Amino acid sequence: MSTGTYEELLPCGGKLKVTKVKWEIYYYFPGPDMRYNGDSVTVQGSMIEKYISAFVENFEEYKQLKGTIPKGGEFSKTKFGMSIRIGGFNEGVCIASYHMPISSAQRLEQVISGYRYAAKRAPQIQEFLCSL
Repeated sequence: MSTGTYEELLPCGGKLKVTKVKWEIYYYFPGPDMRYNGDSVTVQGSMIEKYISAFVENFEEYKQLKGTIPKGGEFSKTKFGMSIRIGGFNEGVCIASYHMPISSAQRLEQVISGYRYAAKRAPQIQEFLCSL
């Protein structure tokens, strides 16, 4: 029996990784000046819809907060494991810490469409892998 992993870069910035039994979207974020260890985030296939919902809900809250936080101020909070950041470094909704900030509806749609693509593509790849 052959086991293997299929990998494909996604427009949302992550990498789709598929095996016969599971799939995920994997992100690697290098350290600030390449001297430090980077961070990685893995979104399990079973959690994709929850991540999409969290991104949408957090982006709505980001827009609301953006209109209420005084200019020049900074604010951050964590919700659903994501950061919502106003002002300062990497403003927007971040998948983790300050990584992959989403501060526009266009970027949000790019990430969501990448996740939806992965959710359709992964079962096709799994079917192929099972036929090997």
